[in-house]
Amino acid sequence: MENINISAITIRQIGPFDQLTLEFPAKPDTMPDKAEIHILTGENGTGKSTVLELLAMFLSQNISPDLLAKWREGFNGGGEIVMRTHSNDLGDALRRSFNKENSGWGSLSFASTFYNEISKKEAGIFSYAAFAYSGYRRVTNARISGIKELEEHPFDGATQFNAQTDPSKIIQWIANTIAGEAIDKSQNNTKEAQEQRQSIRQLEEAIGMIIDRKIEFKLETKPYAVKIEVDHERLDFNLLPDGLKSIVSWLSDLLMRLERVKWVDNIPVLQRNFILFLDEIEVHLHPAWQRKILPAVQKLFPNAQIFISTHSPFVVGSVDGAWIHKLEKVGGASRLAAGYPVLSEDAKSYRYWLEEVFDIKSEYGQAAVLELDKFYRLRTDLLAGSNGSTQASFVQTGKALAQQSDELRNIIEMEFRQINRRLSLNLSL
Repeated sequence: MENINISAITIRQIGPFDQLTLEFPAKPDTMPDKAEIHILTGENGTGKSTVLELLAMFLSQNISPDLLAKWREGFNGGGEIVMRTHSNDLGDALRRSFNKENSGWGSLSFASTFYNEISKKEAGIFSYAAFAYSGYRRVTNARISGIKELEEHPFDGATQFNAQTDPSKIIQWIANTIAGEAIDKSQNNTKEAQEQRQSIRQLEEAIGMIIDRKIEFKLETKPYAVKIEVDHERLDFNLLPDGLKSIVSWLSDLLMRLERVKWVDNIPVLQRNFILFLDEIEVHLHPAWQRKILPAVQKLFPNAQIFISTHSPFVVGSVDGAWIHKLEKVGGASRLAAGYPVLSEDAKSYRYWLEEVFDIKSEYGQAAVLELDKFYRLRTDLLAGSNGSTQASFVQTGKALAQQSDELRNIIEMEFRQINRRLSLNLSL
């Protein structure tokens, strides 16, 4: 079946939005082997998470109390979502509205059972799926008593951003997979053994790519336990740094769910068409890891459509071909900033993204910025012909800045040379 993705969403009277339409263009034709990515940026309160929550809500037909509370009281807030195939809009067949009924706050009224229409070939058999995660998730140690099948449905809580990851399920799945590989090997089922370990091996490679270390999951017996080796050092999950716990948590949970879904065909798990929502995945990650997480995910799931929210220029500038959607508040309501969406380019510097996407013009701390502003005002006054007291303040402020760092000292020395040349002075530090 041809890939089905989200084409657009319209939101009315929900959260910070009076009226908003976001269109989600397809990925560039030059990137057939990488995921389609949409990055939501903007200041706190511009509605990035609200957009993700509404998209996830529509694809699961579940709504959290927190999201329900964002419907503006006194308005029949709602909107519309449009789906498309890989290359073409499917029109009315995959265009559905959602709204909150005036009669109460208890439920949402959907135009149809949209998700069931497009996701199932028959009962319990799926052609695509949707999953949601927050960077605040963690995985810790959990006891297992042996090898046993997981009974929970793979879609239980799949689109709940703030759901707590159940470490017992992840660790049980890893244990089952490693044990299954060993059993197949002992019975000379070489092909089956390779298939058993495939998802975990790819998980290990993806995590290793992000943190630039060798990662391997190990199953111990007497007692049964799953450990993780980081550069050949075997550790309990509790001993992992928070950033690594977060990565292991949501990536392991996602692969576990993908592997356990009953699909309509035998396409490998990582080649599946699914939609992934990631809310602030950079939380707790060192900037070096923030630079690597999105490229790893983009490569790992080439047929996925991925929506993320982020405050990190390291995430925004880490990949080519991702669509950036910048939200801004004007007059108390959020909207899409003029000129957006734009495609990301990893050849542009993080300084560029800081200025263009995050509106951060200065590279220094707030106190230094205030002193620099004062210094440049004094320079302007000097050039305009101010008196000797201005000259003294200019020199004093320059000296104070020059003592803070070599970088600032170079800037101040250059300004002194220019002032000396233009005004025939002999100022020095």
